[in-house]
Amino acid sequence: MITVDQAISIVLDRVEELGSETVALEDAHRRVLAEDVFADIDLPPFDRARMDGYAVRSADVAAMPAVLRVIGEVPAGARFDGQVHSGEAVKIFTGAPIPDGADAVQKVEVTRAEGNEVEIMEPVSPGQFITPRAAEIAAGEMVAKAGHEVGAAEMAVLASFGYSRVRVGRRPRVAVLSTGSELVEVSTKPSAAQIRNSNTYTLAAYAAQAGAVVDMLGIVEDTPEATRDALIKASDNRDIVITSGGVSMGDYDLVKAALLEIGAEIYFDRVIIRPGKPIVYARRGQTFFFGLPGNPVSTSVTFNVFVRPAIRKMQSDASPTLPIVSAELSRPVKDSSSRRSFLPARFFVEAGRAMVEPLKWGGSSDLVAFMRASALIIVREEVHDIDEGQLVDAVLL
Repeated sequence: MITVDQAISIVLDRVEELGSETVALEDAHRRVLAEDVFADIDLPPFDRARMDGYAVRSADVAAMPAVLRVIGEVPAGARFDGQVHSGEAVKIFTGAPIPDGADAVQKVEVTRAEGNEVEIMEPVSPGQFITPRAAEIAAGEMVAKAGHEVGAAEMAVLASFGYSRVRVGRRPRVAVLSTGSELVEVSTKPSAAQIRNSNTYTLAAYAAQAGAVVDMLGIVEDTPEATRDALIKASDNRDIVITSGGVSMGDYDLVKAALLEIGAEIYFDRVIIRPGKPIVYARRGQTFFFGLPGNPVSTSVTFNVFVRPAIRKMQSDASPTLPIVSAELSRPVKDSSSRRSFLPARFFVEAGRAMVEPLKWGGSSDLVAFMRASALIIVREEVHDIDEGQLVDAVLL
């Protein structure tokens, strides 16, 4: 049995990046950049007005009262062809270029216009309400590094610098299946000895959220032949196969034996983690296999701790693991386990402090309680009691 840290290292050491592809900008959202992004122009590309008002020479309105002759106007998207001389002003709108000769803007709220004159009712200082050219970034500067995920804000940056096509990491192809003769489809009402198959949907959603292209292959009955055949079929032209159930030590836990039968190399089969000690990580050819426990909370925890980093690394993510934050515990935690525990919790911010509240849950099958979790409190192997108010590490889901 190996530690959580050892298992994560083994996963990431074995998994290879899948290379890159070029996609249209509209298809780049939530993908991982495979190229550094550079500004091709200054931003802003000119001295820009930050307010609706009047572009003026600050020396003309250093003292009150100041009445200036209005010689024109400049809306956003246009330029003023003339020059502002002493005693003159140009009406200007937010986002418009500052006319030559002007060095400040006074907002319209403190002006009074009459005919072709405007009274400026408050003095201005040089540079007031002007964003200088290249104040945000200069042409040639890097704005985003390879390995960074493209979010909504990054989409704006890419568009602003002309990236109509973007090079991104390839998405891994992932198959998801659940083992267990006790499982029935969602549309079937289970008998007393049956349960509906929820894990396939959980794992498929997690994998898609991590960026994978996912195929859900349904339920596999607990026989050696069915398990072996399902694993062979699932691995065809796929980068990762994720199973849930069938990895403990019982007579019907057949995944590890089936992997060995089809020639897979087993890297580990047990980890010192709670929940989710039995977890199989293996490889056959170009396909990696993750055999996760069948209990829903164990399935979710082990996916996020071990499988998600593999999916993200395949896409060349520079930070493939979920973020870990330090947060204040809102109530005490007791944990008698000698394994590293990942406890469902609610993360929130209160009075400027990061807080985490452990959730009441009934064990690794309590999927309803886990639904409310936005974080996992990490309780290390040697720790059994943590008082309210202490700082703890928490994985943000």
